[in-house]
Parts: sequence; C-alpha cells; structure tokens
Amino acid sequence: MLHGVDDLMAIGEFSKRSGLSAKRLRTYAAEGVLTPAAVDPISGYRYYSPDQLADAAVIDILRRANVPLAEIRTFVRHPSREQLEGWVWQLHTDANQRRKALELARQLLEESENPAVSLLTPDSKEEAMFTLRTVGRSDIGQMRENNEDAIVQSDRLALVADGMGGHPGGEIAAKAAADVVPAVFTGRSVDELEAAVRAANWTIRDRALMQPGLEGMGTTICAAGLLTDGQLALVNVGDSRAYLWHDGELTRLTKDHSLTAELIERGELQEEDAPEHPHYGVLTRALGVGPDVEIDRQTLAVEAGDRIVLCSDGLFNELSRQEIARALARGGDAAAIVENLIGAAIAHGGRDNVSVVVAEVAA
Repeated sequence: MLHGVDDLMAIGEFSKRSGLSAKRLRTYAAEGVLTPAAVDPISGYRYYSPDQLADAAVIDILRRANVPLAEIRTFVRHPSREQLEGWVWQLHTDANQRRKALELARQLLEESENPAVSLLTPDSKEEAMFTLRTVGRSDIGQMRENNEDAIVQSDRLALVADGMGGHPGGEIAAKAAADVVPAVFTGRSVDELEAAVRAANWTIRDRALMQPGLEGMGTTICAAGLLTDGQLALVNVGDSRAYLWHDGELTRLTKDHSLTAELIERGELQEEDAPEHPHYGVLTRALGVGPDVEIDRQTLAVEAGDRIVLCSDGLFNELSRQEIARALARGGDAAAIVENLIGAAIAHGGRDNVSVVVAEVAA
C-alpha cells in the first residue's frame, strides 16, 4: 500500500512507534539499512513511511541476533528463507565453537589447579630453564595516518598483531589481540597459546558484531611463548612473521596466509614477483572475521643465545631476507637490532606501519 505525504512520520514519531531510538535509526540510515522515505533538503529532517515499520522490526531482530549490518542490508533488499536458514546454521556453528573453546579453557584451568602440574609463576622464575629478553617497537611509518599494529614484549611472550579494517577497526582488533593473549597464556603449553589466540578471535568478532562501524575488522597475529620445559611455542595467523637467528643463520619459521603465498606454494608465482601481483597482501586468514580460525602452531627447541624476530609486513615488504639477516649479523643487543631493522624499513620507504619484536633466549 502506498502512502501519501500526510502519512509520513518524523523521526521522533517513527522512533516511538518502532521502539528504536533516533540514534539507532540514524545509524541504520548511514549504513543504508533503513533509509528514510524522505528528507527535507533545507532542514535535514528525516521522514519515514508506515510501510517501513515492518522493516524496522525485522532489522532490529536480526541485529539482536548479531547479524552484521552489511548482511542485513542485503537481506532487506532481497529477503529469502534460505538466508535465514543460513544464519540459523551459522548460529549453531558459533555455539559449538564457543562450547569447544570453553571446554578447552576448563581443561586448562583444571590442569592449573592440579598440584602435579608445574607452572611458571612470577615467584618461581628460577625454576624455568630459560627466560626471554624481549625488546620491541612499533612505528607508524612514512605514509600511514595511524598505526594499526600492536606488540607485546615480556619475559615469556613476544607478539606482533597487524590490524585491518580501517581506522578505528584495525587498531581496536590488534589491541584486543595484544590484551587477550597475554592474559590467557601462562607458559603451560602450545595448546594454551592456541587457546589464547582463539579467545582473541572471539573477542574481536563479538565486538565487531555488536558495535556499528567496526564490521569487517580483524588482525593478523604472530606470537612466540616460552614454555616451562624450555621449549618455544609459536602460533600465527595471517602474514605477520617469525624468524629464528641461530648460529649466524636466519630461518623463517612461519608461512604467510595470503593469496600470493598460496600461488607461490603451488609454483604459480615466483616469490620475487609477489609484490607486483594485483592481490599482494590479500589475506586468506585473519582473527575476527569468522567464528573460528585455522591457526598454525609449532613447538621449537631453542638454545641460550637464540633470537626470535617477530615482525609485521611493514618490515619484510621493505627489506629482503638478506637485509634482515645482515642487520642481525651486525650484532648488538636486542634494542639495537630492533632500531636497525625499523630504521632500515623506514629508509626504504616506510609505506606501512612497521613493528618488530626481538626475543633473545637467555639462561
């Protein structure tokens, strides 16, 4: 049924009849989800049609179900039962993933309460075989307006996260990863470090679903954690990297999760040609973009004097592996190496944020 001008409602009246606040209606309009039927070009007043009350109810129900606004926008324009069934299936999938994560957290808690399990605590550092002497820095670079990287540096954990999704989403996602992982990881096992990263994935995704303007935010992560048995646990998602400097040789420890990395692995692209590929930098995995994430994990035997270098793509997009190795070969303490690497990346152009954490294994 068509309604005339006399049937149109000002935003205040529509807010009362729909039960949605004027602020929420303005958000829905800005996102193209529920556009006013008319706008006064002089006053800017927004007017809605009675026909839109049903749409408003559907939109609000879907938002309460944590459906992203971008998906709701498509659904409102082309409603389908298949899409609703897909969201129901996704809800069950999300619930199962949450249940698995909580079960793992409970298992880890039970292990921590078992006196037979030896844990590294602040009062028992002398019992650990090694510690990490960790230094890191993050630089905005030469061409970015804000820094979407985050780092962690402690005596048992080194971490680099490179946010994506634009300002402010990228910064928020990277900071969430840098906050959550250290809070969960205690040095017990690589399982625990993986569980910490999964917890960060849920934290980022939940915030993106609940807060307008953060849809699509995510982050890469590369984290190295020292275990109580003296080994090093390493996990990564995305294209932030880890290298090992041992006996004067540099070894790359992680694989990038990107379209060009997959082409290189299949032999369809040469590594030196990757920066010129139109899809260079496009990720195939990241934290926060789905209810679950595939995480690469490994455990390494390390020795005193080994150095682990974690970095965002702002470093290796500017410096070759040989240049990174030469910076490490020049020696100096971890702080000097961090400054040399970041300084070289900036000198080469500094087109992105650049973050480096160097963790030296110490007895």
